[in-house]
Amino acid sequence: MGPLRSGAHVLLGSGRFGTLSDWRARTRRGGGPHVRGLRVFAVEPTGVQLDWAVLGPGPVTFRCADVSVDLIADGGPGVVSLDGLPAGRSLTVTVTGDGVPRGAGGAIERSVTTPDHPPGDELARIATISDAHIGETTFGYLHTIGEPRRTRPEDAHSLRAVRAAIDESLAWGAQRLVCKGDIVDQSHPGHWADTLAVLDGLPVPVHLVAGNHEVKRRRSVDPADALAGTHVAYTDHVDTVDLSGASLVLVNSSLPDHERGDLAATGDDLVAALADAAGGALVTMHHHLRTGNAVSAWPVGVPRAEAVAVLDRIARTHPHTMITSGHVHRNRFRRHGPLLVTCVGSVKDYPGVWGGYVFHEGGMRQVIRRVAEPSVVAWTDRTGDALGGFYRYWTPSTLAKRCPVAIWS
Repeated sequence: MGPLRSGAHVLLGSGRFGTLSDWRARTRRGGGPHVRGLRVFAVEPTGVQLDWAVLGPGPVTFRCADVSVDLIADGGPGVVSLDGLPAGRSLTVTVTGDGVPRGAGGAIERSVTTPDHPPGDELARIATISDAHIGETTFGYLHTIGEPRRTRPEDAHSLRAVRAAIDESLAWGAQRLVCKGDIVDQSHPGHWADTLAVLDGLPVPVHLVAGNHEVKRRRSVDPADALAGTHVAYTDHVDTVDLSGASLVLVNSSLPDHERGDLAATGDDLVAALADAAGGALVTMHHHLRTGNAVSAWPVGVPRAEAVAVLDRIARTHPHTMITSGHVHRNRFRRHGPLLVTCVGSVKDYPGVWGGYVFHEGGMRQVIRRVAEPSVVAWTDRTGDALGGFYRYWTPSTLAKRCPVAIWS
């Protein structure tokens, strides 16, 4: 990047130029509390997570079944979770309080149906994060979204998001953490030092599979060397973790010096690992598996012919499998025969999420939850204004596709 372009990016990402959310907040008229974008973002058998773009200001109470949560809405974006709900029920979440607009009649309602638990005992819980790009200081194609210059390096948005996602996933009950690539923006010692300050020494096992940003041509250190001697397990090819009745399979889909993904070197060993897998299996990798004729997401992942061939082989070998990836910074879901294939968005840009996977004897479920820490929510909401605001609608997907359940027949 030349000095002129670099200087332009620094200026545009300095925070001096507001995003659409910034200008909307500045020009919002008075007249009491407002609400915009209130929705159910995540659902599990015993809990729901709601988020909003605007709520309040003022005190509000969220009620669902016998659960209630009180908070002070500040008139901006936020996230709240209600846990301890009954499974397999059609429920109504009611929001009341002085922070609710008068025009809403004193209450706002959202309907939600909690799923049943998959059959059998719970076996394990895995959390995943992807596309943190630690070392990145701005966001957007033209790098126009940035934080104030006074932000300390250790408080950069990517590090805040990763720290908060880890804390929240551990509180959720995660017994293992998988980083699905692009944990660093560039594979340089400084970016890895910041990353390991967060990942090394966690109370649960941590795994990392490489993304394209770890193996870019401009790298000055290979990820395997950066992680040598740490407590972070690096998958260079294909690794399998036995979860006492279920299996976690980690796959390196990165191709050195390239953006796209590749399974030519790992596909055979991936299928062989699944042939020996016990119970339901979760396959994690960085690059998404392209199955359509058209390129529906950017950057490109594993080419269609290669992806479909591997998925067909997995379906024949181990149909009780869910495959999840990152790379496109977007939540996506589709079925390929008996397989569930998902993408989970970035942890640090809109909507700012992590993925949770719960293994049962007779099935598995995914939940995608927003990172709820207030400063992270404030940042990720601003990043929704990328691409002229289209990013806010492109990335989240629907509730059903964020939180699918697989039942093994």
